[in-house]
Formats: sequence, C-alpha cells, structure tokens
Amino acid sequence: MNAFDKGAVQQANVAMRQVLAFHNREVTPEQPPKGSIFHYTTADGLKGIIENNELWATSACFLNDSAEITYGYSLLREALNEWAIKNPPSQFALGVIRELSTVFGEVHGRLMTPIYLTCFCEDDNLLSQWRAYGQSGGYSLGVKVPSDGISWAGLKPEPSIYTARWVRVEYDRTEQMRKCTVILDSLLPMFNNPDISQALTTLESHFLLGYSAIRRFIADILLEEIVAFKNKAFEVEKEWRIVVRRRELTKQGTDDGGKTPLPVYFRSSRGGLIPYVKLIPVEPKDKLPVVCVRTGPTLDKTLAGMAVRMMLDKNGFSNVTVDGSDITSRF
Repeated sequence: MNAFDKGAVQQANVAMRQVLAFHNREVTPEQPPKGSIFHYTTADGLKGIIENNELWATSACFLNDSAEITYGYSLLREALNEWAIKNPPSQFALGVIRELSTVFGEVHGRLMTPIYLTCFCEDDNLLSQWRAYGQSGGYSLGVKVPSDGISWAGLKPEPSIYTARWVRVEYDRTEQMRKCTVILDSLLPMFNNPDISQALTTLESHFLLGYSAIRRFIADILLEEIVAFKNKAFEVEKEWRIVVRRRELTKQGTDDGGKTPLPVYFRSSRGGLIPYVKLIPVEPKDKLPVVCVRTGPTLDKTLAGMAVRMMLDKNGFSNVTVDGSDITSRF
C-alpha cells in the first residue's frame, strides 16, 4: 500500500469511527409497561403460536396497513430536504443527500433487505384492534415483559444472522423529525470535509471503508429509526414492536456468506401470501412467555374460552389466564 493509500485509509477510518460512535452511543433503553403487552391475532394465528411455540414477525411490506412503511420513508425524505436547506452542503455532501433520498424513495427495492415486525399494544381489549381482528373472532395474547424491557425473555430470531430488538412506536411528527435531524446533524457534516470525501471516493471498492459502504451504513441507521414511526391517527394503539432484521453494523450469529438459505415462511391472508420469520425461545425446552389470552367480542365467551384453555393445556402452557372481551360486538 503506497502513502496515498494509507492516507486515504486513515481519513476513511475517521468517517467510519464517527458512524460507529453514533451507532454505539449510549441511549437509555425504552421499556414497555411492566407486566404484559398484547399481540392481536386471528384464530389461525393463535393456533400457530401456541402449537408451534413461536411468534411470527411479518414482513413490513405486508402489514395490514402498508402505509406504515411509506409514512416513515416520506418523512425522512422531507427531513433530508429541510436539513440541506438549513445546512448548505458541499457538492459531495449534496450528492449523499440525493442518494439517500433516492434510497428512501424506492420502498419495495429497499425492503428487499427485509424487515420483519411483531406488533403489540399496551391494551389487551382495544376497540380499534378488535375491529381489525375481531369481526371473525380474534384474540389478544398477553406476553410477559422482562424487567429490563429489552432482553425479550429469552426469545431469538430463528435466522442466526438476524437480530431482534424492542422499539416503541413514535406517533408525534415533531419528535419524528427531531430524531431524523439528530442523525443527520451527527453524520452528514463529515461529507463536507474534502479529505474524507476524497478518501471515500478513492477507496470506493473497499467493502468497509469505501463511499458506498459508509453511505449504506448511514442508511441503515436511518432505517432503524423510521421503522418505529407511525401516523398520529394510530396513537390510541400505544404500539410496541419487535424489529427483526439483518443489521449492517451489529451482525450477530453465524454468517456463512449466504450458503444457508434464509428460513422465510409464508402464510395466506386476504387472498395472498404473507412472508414471515419466526421468533423462538433461546432454549428449545422453554415455552413462550404467554401469561393470558383474551377472546374477541364476537365470540361466545364461554365456548371460545373453553377451546383456548384446552389448546393451552394440550401444548403445555400452564398458568395462563383466559378471559373474554366485554366490548359490544356491534362494530
């Protein structure tokens, strides 16, 4: 490696350290409410969860409300535009902003690097959720929240190179914009440094220190943030999510270079196929931390509860309470 190459590597390392420092910054983890948090599902969904001892994380493109992902993309593009106006960038930095805007303008293309979500509410008997799941039955399944709120009680994604984490959904648009701006303020100014921009261009073919790699890492950090954004109209849900995905900067487990096929599964819903991955106990002998099940308002409380109890007992889920919704079934 000649002196120029060494200098480029040194400058690119400055950029990489800045990205890593931001990514690894100490943030007080958000915690779901103590006790339980609730996952609404259909009869087939509940049956699969209990009989197979697994939760399903659905591909973000195939959620009931497909606008959940496009909302975050649109807001981020607006944040990028506002940042560029308030912080006149160099030509190189402006190019970065334009590329990020393009990346987050191609929703389905970007999500080819899949994101899977398992969604929960703080309320186990919420009218809006019953309207979505309860007209043909529906159940809310309560799971125990660990005391630290983030270890998720011994669950792990089945794909070994994927990771899972809790996020609290943010509904306030001002706060959403602020969170995006914090990332942009911390990372975009480095592209105004001509030494760094030259180094990243010189090392473009480098898998870790080239321009494309650094830009991809920043996009990954932004994606981590906006996956928890949702329109304020849904605020009543008080939603939490388990986000399951392969992360550029925090890969865990065994990555064999793609030789092992990613275990993606498919279920049918609304006449189509829905991709999902599994969340399973870390210890195969353990059960999911299910603490209660509530049957939906359109079901006969006694008969539905009896069937749920029989299924729980048959599959070794002890000490799980079963109750029915007392909300009127006239939706």
